[in-house]
Amino acid sequence: MPQEVLNAVAADCPRMLAPAAETTRTYDLCLNIAGRWLFSRNRNHGVTLGRDTLHWTMDGEANDAGYGDITAVSLDSAGLKVVADRCTITLADGRTLRILNTDRFYYTNAARKALYREFVRDLHSRLSAARYPQIRFTEGWPLWQCQGMLALSALVAFGCAAFGLYMLLHFGAARGLILIALAGYVGWKFFGMALKNTPRDYTPDRLPDFLLS
Repeated sequence: MPQEVLNAVAADCPRMLAPAAETTRTYDLCLNIAGRWLFSRNRNHGVTLGRDTLHWTMDGEANDAGYGDITAVSLDSAGLKVVADRCTITLADGRTLRILNTDRFYYTNAARKALYREFVRDLHSRLSAARYPQIRFTEGWPLWQCQGMLALSALVAFGCAAFGLYMLLHFGAARGLILIALAGYVGWKFFGMALKNTPRDYTPDRLPDFLLS
């Protein structure tokens, strides 16, 4: 292919890709406020990414914020019955918005996970570090929470394994095998979750894909 044609194609590529972050798109994802505990159906859903602003409705009240008002974006995973991926946006006025990859009953599926990944990538494509240098991008839990989960999961796993082994060797009880299996499950699920959520910074062009399951 002639060099002139290649140069023309290369010159046109940025113009073809750039408008993607300039369009407005609404994502039907569930919303929450960081720190709020919900035990019933979550009625808040829907967040819109505009050219320069973010729009959402919380408890029937319309909210919006400019991307320039965002001070932090945090990605993590948490949960017991269902492990949910979460994107928490902190604003300069103290408001927090948490976007989840679950439905209103706090369950998730492949379609919701895919939509959540699209949202996170779209959001970060709009929040370039060059344009919004005030935003800090972090992943995982606070250090104290991560360390606490690691210590607790190790303690529970060791206790279950030791007691299960004692029952198995001294009484030949099948329940000993159940406790040993439980120890393995605790170590795999909670210890692994804590390691996955080790706190660190990231940049908007290098997303932690392991937190976008």
